Amino acid sequence: MCLRKSSSVYFLVFSLLLGLIATGCAGPQPLPPKKSEALKLDQKGAEFFHQGQYEKALKFFQKALQVQESIDDRQGVALCLNNIGTVHQALADYPLATQYYERSLAIHLQIGDEAGQSLNFNNLGSVRRLEGKPEAALKLFGKSLATEEKRGNRRGQAIRWNNLGLAHSDLGNQSRAMECYGKAKRLHEETENLAGLADVWNNIGSVHESQKDWPRALEAYQNALEMDKKLENSLGIATDLSHLGRILEEKGEKDKALDHYLRAWRVNEYLGLKDRILKDLANLIRLYEDSGKPEQAEQMRQRAARIRSGPHQ
Repeated sequence: MCLRKSSSVYFLVFSLLLGLIATGCAGPQPLPPKKSEALKLDQKGAEFFHQGQYEKALKFFQKALQVQESIDDRQGVALCLNNIGTVHQALADYPLATQYYERSLAIHLQIGDEAGQSLNFNNLGSVRRLEGKPEAALKLFGKSLATEEKRGNRRGQAIRWNNLGLAHSDLGNQSRAMECYGKAKRLHEETENLAGLADVWNNIGSVHESQKDWPRALEAYQNALEMDKKLENSLGIATDLSHLGRILEEKGEKDKALDHYLRAWRVNEYLGLKDRILKDLANLIRLYEDSGKPEQAEQMRQRAARIRSGPHQ
């Protein structure tokens, strides 16, 4: 499956948790200069993260961490450490991601921040999943879910139910996974969380695809695409289009599959994501060859060769 901006990876711009402004009897007050600087750095990092430009995101999160450390803002430091961990997780450096999540957790435990602790347990669970340890992931997701239920945070609960579904799916228990996805979906609908709905529909599609239920997989991936388009989430759109292309190819609808693969490729070209572009080109080469279009296949093969031989612009 292609990587998308899944809620299984959960990070926060620190200001969204603390509040963008301080309030008092005199009304809203702007953040102090250092906090404001850290906020801007964190927001820029989040922007690059959602575009799949993880190295750039890392630089901004690291700068935000330095600013937070300069004013000894423990909560801000903890959230910056968590955000850095999410980048390393996205880059598949799971040991380093774990280190940052655990450093963040240690601070959240010290200051008694239950929301932060839940965030860390959730992300540590995601790492355990990616390391092929779904049983350990289930325990961490369950611990995080219990905290979110205690806090009455329905959006947080939805994310945890989605992640529990992923872990159950990894264990081969697709019926239990679908139960979890159903709970996540209802909570996301209640809270009008389009990004969460896109993730859940994507995961539901994955279950149907594994069962070779092409019509239901197609419907689920189309629903995910609809959500991502409303959000103008390019990374998610490209992933959804690729999934749809794969299902259409399985159904023997090669022309429609080709159209979706081409659209996914154009989005990833815009994002400048080399690995994803190469996967798109591989899909196009295969489909052009299967469709008896060797010239187009060769053009795509040459594009792929140029990308592999040098930096992609």
